[in-house]
Amino acid sequence: MAQQFSLFFLGVTGYIGGSVLVELKNRYPNAQFTALVRNPKDNDAVQALGAQAFFGNDVVINCGDSDDLSLTKAILAGLENRAQAKPDASKKPILIHTSGTGLLQNERDGAFHSDKIYDDNNIDDIKSIRVDAQHRDVDLEELTKFIRIFSAGKTSLIDPYIIAPATVYGKGRGPVRNLSIQVNNMIRVALRRKELVQVGPGTNVWNSVHIDDLANLYSLVLDHALSGKDKSTDPFERFYWGSGDEYVWGDITRELARLLYARGVIRSETLKIIKIEEEPILNPTASNSRSVSNRGIALGWKRNGTPLFDTLPQEVEWTLAEAEANA
Repeated sequence: MAQQFSLFFLGVTGYIGGSVLVELKNRYPNAQFTALVRNPKDNDAVQALGAQAFFGNDVVINCGDSDDLSLTKAILAGLENRAQAKPDASKKPILIHTSGTGLLQNERDGAFHSDKIYDDNNIDDIKSIRVDAQHRDVDLEELTKFIRIFSAGKTSLIDPYIIAPATVYGKGRGPVRNLSIQVNNMIRVALRRKELVQVGPGTNVWNSVHIDDLANLYSLVLDHALSGKDKSTDPFERFYWGSGDEYVWGDITRELARLLYARGVIRSETLKIIKIEEEPILNPTASNSRSVSNRGIALGWKRNGTPLFDTLPQEVEWTLAEAEANA
């Protein structure tokens, strides 16, 4: 696409952010990209992608810390100031904020708890998410506290969008970090303990999404935001789950145990059942989070990435290589 606009990017050195930046650079070669880089040693890698390491921008994409409320408030204030300084109803500043399906987590005991599947095309589903849910303080408006992203959308000064990915997997394409969290942390814990641990019975269910498919969803949402064709009247209509196929965590842990034992890095293929308090880093692997991305599908989103289960041998090798490099 030949559109010219300026884009300010946060989280470029992260797993999701790096891949999204690569996707958008390929899709919008004429856009001016500016990236916030906190660590000077990462400057060269980011600038190699064609992003200046450095508001007044047309678009802000935040793939950084989704729970940093101060940062989110600063971004919203900057975009609103820009809109007031340069009022143009046909070209309002755009924010695409990264959240996560951790919004839907329930009991963290490794057991299946709910048949409820949250549909992003049903605004009542999104509005029904618990106010105390993970990420929600930043993502959704609270009744008596600060203006959040959705309430900012009601001011008509900016066009905010939220993308909430499920378990992201696959090798990232960014300049710095290229491995994910949930599955890879399970492998990292196993390497440290010399055993594969699982919280509870492992019957809990999540969705997954390949990193390349997720990056494509960001580009489709940005296309839609820039097109001027978004006729939504409720900010909740700009919420997108980044969710693909469902999986059961116990299936993942059993296969990881088999693969790691075959590589000789754990003592037994038998799982060690624990409570989440023993390894809090495994928190996302102990709950349920079920969602369907019908709003993204309506934009033409297709998921073409290799399924999560089929990537597990590679996830093991990538994480082993990371451990060796960091040793």
